Amino acid sequence: MSERLVKRVNVVGRGSLSVILPKRWAEALGLKPGDRVNLVFDGSRVVLTPYSSEGAAEEMNIMVEVGSEEVALRKLVASYFEGVTRVKVRSGYEEVVKLSERLRDVVPGFVLMGNPQSTVHEVVFTDVETSLPELLKTFEPVVYRALEEIEEVGSPGPMYREFMRKYLHLLRAIKYGAAQGSLDTYEAVDLALALEYIRELVDSVARLERSRVEVDAALGQVLDSARALVGAILAEDVESATAVADKVLQILDTIHCGTEACSSLKYLATRMSEIVLGRCIRSKACRCKYFFPKV
Repeated sequence: MSERLVKRVNVVGRGSLSVILPKRWAEALGLKPGDRVNLVFDGSRVVLTPYSSEGAAEEMNIMVEVGSEEVALRKLVASYFEGVTRVKVRSGYEEVVKLSERLRDVVPGFVLMGNPQSTVHEVVFTDVETSLPELLKTFEPVVYRALEEIEEVGSPGPMYREFMRKYLHLLRAIKYGAAQGSLDTYEAVDLALALEYIRELVDSVARLERSRVEVDAALGQVLDSARALVGAILAEDVESATAVADKVLQILDTIHCGTEACSSLKYLATRMSEIVLGRCIRSKACRCKYFFPKV
């Protein structure tokens, strides 16, 4: 259960301020006088965590035994999500090489340290710390290229695999940022949901036949609206993103779907719009512009 206290800020020397931490909180965190702590400032709040907690996930001893290749793959992906950097794999050399080829399709960066003379190998994930804003910037064009590839070829290809690698990389970065306190909880939840909706959009397009989009005008309109929301849902400029979401919702309100595929995409686009509007509500300037009645 979380606790909340209102504390005064005290002056401690020239240019320094302090806030007294309750003793029971310090004890719960395992902190003693003289211990070092991590302080994270994200522009609107300060988060404190014990210094020893940083990198704890990376130091965990993880061993994956390859019986079923699919199960071993999922265990490696789960380790990657948890921020683990080194995973020992027990298997034959040929089996671990084959497993690494499958892992390469879903995880963006790792090194396999295998030995043909041994039954214990090691997978080292190399993208430990990455910039979330930079990842988001590179993710948007990959989404569009993956959609274009599917529409042109008719099935997922190399760009879809690159999209999935970026998608998993972003999820790991969001989870890590939220755990370290460097990413606001609301923002972390919104970003994770946004990524899920974008993935569902790409997968939905992959399931569609090009001929259906060409003959179903409503489906084509909904698809164009959903595509427009990709940029809005990843944009840093909340007000311009809200303007896009507002316009898309107005367009969607005029579209009457006659197929399940169209209705599903319309629902997806609506949920994507809601995430953008939620971000606007949390921003005072955006909230005043779009959610206060005009006099």
